Amino acid sequence: MKCYNCGATISDSDRCVVCGSNVKMLKKAAAISNICYNDGLQKAKVRDLTGAIISLKKSLSFNKENTQARNLLGLVYFEIGEVVDALSEWVISKYFQPDGNIADRYLNAIQKNPSRLVKENQIKRTSKINVSKDAKIYYTTNENPTQDLND
Repeated sequence: MKCYNCGATISDSDRCVVCGSNVKMLKKAAAISNICYNDGLQKAKVRDLTGAIISLKKSLSFNKENTQARNLLGLVYFEIGEVVDALSEWVISKYFQPDGNIADRYLNAIQKNPSRLVKENQIKRTSKINVSKDAKIYYTTNENPTQDLND
């Protein structure tokens, strides 16, 4: 985490070691964001996608740079057929974390098979089906970078 004032890496202290700014509330907001992310992750695991979206959006309201929450939100959007929203979340995630971001994998997979997007878009328009049969949700954690939730 970085200081909002000078951009220095924050230590365990409630004050920035470089500029002296109080970062206690910043740490609290990041902690709440992580709690909401974990809640969204649990809801996604049990296929409560609407609940997951609510929790993940709340997580992002506390920390817009939470790339794990943003990537999972993109996957949930993709699962329900909201491809444009999914792509938006992954592109924003790439902006905040350009290196080592799993969103690269998701964006590359979509770029490799653009005809699938056209097909899903046509199905959605004609039959109002929001969930693709072969779409999968992946989530990111510190222990296991990707895991298929459909197993």
